[in-house]
Amino acid sequence: MSLESTNMFGRRIGYNERKRRRKRARRRRVRVGSAVRWYKRKGWVLTLLFVIAAVALWQSRFYLNQINPVEFRYLQYIEIEGNRMLSWEDVVQSAQVETGMLMSELDADSVKKSLLQIPLIHSAEVESKFPSSLFIKIQEASPILSVLEDGKGTVYSERGLSLPMSMMTALRLPILENESVGKVKQVAQFLSVMRKEDKPLYDRVSQVGWSEKDAAFEVFFKDAGYRVVFPATNWNKDLFTLYDAIGKGFRKDLLCAGEVDMRFHGFAYIKNFDKRCING
Repeated sequence: MSLESTNMFGRRIGYNERKRRRKRARRRRVRVGSAVRWYKRKGWVLTLLFVIAAVALWQSRFYLNQINPVEFRYLQYIEIEGNRMLSWEDVVQSAQVETGMLMSELDADSVKKSLLQIPLIHSAEVESKFPSSLFIKIQEASPILSVLEDGKGTVYSERGLSLPMSMMTALRLPILENESVGKVKQVAQFLSVMRKEDKPLYDRVSQVGWSEKDAAFEVFFKDAGYRVVFPATNWNKDLFTLYDAIGKGFRKDLLCAGEVDMRFHGFAYIKNFDKRCING
């Protein structure tokens, strides 16, 4: 009686399993033989072509390194979003780009810097998209304050850049004291935050300036007979909410106030009471 075969784990290999193994072995031999016969007839041609191509690429490797695939792409589409006052042509001209230029010559950061040179543009996002498109998203500037001098009004944006707007627009905006023109960018930033966090409070601003003595912004509101001193930095919604709360909770005190100091976090000081108000 013949010995039974076992696998590496000691399990007995039966007749049916030995039969399946022999069948798989025959299939492998047939496939290998078929591949060898095909290679003898046609496969050697592909091998020869591959070797020739490899040699040619190696010989021309210096020229291949000089090829830049980007140079084969040209700008075809320019998409602009967010422009209302500025036309498509104005934005493209300001960005210093044009259709047909090489994509390799297009730098998103340079385009953004060019756009921000325009006073009517507050912010810009630039992105080049494969294969041949440019996407520009802009936020146009808006008037935030004005300066009146010699009968003329100059309107400034949130970035402190002058805007080509009428005298009527200038008169409707908060007026910056002429002595504080050197701080126009800082004042514009301060008012921009106020408008964002508390629009009704910004709408009540009549006059604004910079106090060298207090190193702070001094603001005069249309509905108040006193000046309000705001800190030079760290403006947030809580600061303006606190001022609104003082106006609602200390109405009688504010009628006699000469100054409200908001420079201390979480506190406000009412100063310079009119002596006529002390005894009611």
